[in-house]
Amino acid sequence: MSGPSNPADPGPDVPVVHLSAIGHAHGEPRPVPELDVLLAAPLAPGGGLETYRVSDLETWELAALAAGQTLRACPAPPDMLLYVSQNDADTVDSLAHLMERLGLPSVDHLVVAGHDCGNFGPALRLARDLLRDPARERVLLVMADRAGRARQRAMANGMSVFSDGAASCLVTAQEPAGSGPCFAVEGVATRTRVRPEAGSAQADILATVELARGSVADLVRLTGRAADEHDHVVFANYRTDSQQFLAQAMGFPDTKLLLGSVGRLAHCFSADILVTLDEQYTAGGLKPGSRLLAAATGPASWSTLALRVL
Repeated sequence: MSGPSNPADPGPDVPVVHLSAIGHAHGEPRPVPELDVLLAAPLAPGGGLETYRVSDLETWELAALAAGQTLRACPAPPDMLLYVSQNDADTVDSLAHLMERLGLPSVDHLVVAGHDCGNFGPALRLARDLLRDPARERVLLVMADRAGRARQRAMANGMSVFSDGAASCLVTAQEPAGSGPCFAVEGVATRTRVRPEAGSAQADILATVELARGSVADLVRLTGRAADEHDHVVFANYRTDSQQFLAQAMGFPDTKLLLGSVGRLAHCFSADILVTLDEQYTAGGLKPGSRLLAAATGPASWSTLALRVL
């Protein structure tokens, strides 16, 4: 087996990019305990999970709801749209509907997938690289997923319950004008190790810890800022006990965890981190100047993002 790849940012000339105009949409709440009668094995109790979200809308329709909020705060049409979805079965058709609904029929667009719940990290790196082209100023990043049948709701590793929803934001090279949450992305580091054959639970845990620590080390080298100089650590909406384990894997105490709406929203694939950033800022949990490490994790990858609140 080959060792983990180390595709950290390509060098010090990589520009800082900015996230703003965050929008999000979720399905209707359903009580998590009702899933026990629908699943092959009952969910482990606790972990902060109370309700999950179910929507009858198509995945692209959820994307349109979130992206519409972002566009209302956008000073001009985006130059590129990145549609991030792991389980949309027909992204070509979905993109056609999405672009028409948003009134962006001639805007360039791409689909990003392959890292499941960890798609946010690679998608953000792609958006940043696209902004190297001086002809591009604004990338609309939209992440949307639906879990489908009830039996597909529980994560195989038991870390959370999947919800239907979407989140979007504007990614720009220049700091945007106006009010509202805005975050500078000062670095992104991704570690990947693909393992087609399922391993033991212990092997999976050790691989996760190795990816986490390697990703953080890459980011420290990239930014020149020690990991403990960051005020908060943010994960997707996994069970709170799972987030505590992941924080320890990164070398952080539980006190640095910045929790999202685990109980209210459960886990909406790659959209959670954006939602948490927006909600925590709005609620006063994040102040200008605060620094965060956000971890976007997938089955075979771990991306760590260095963020600063503007």
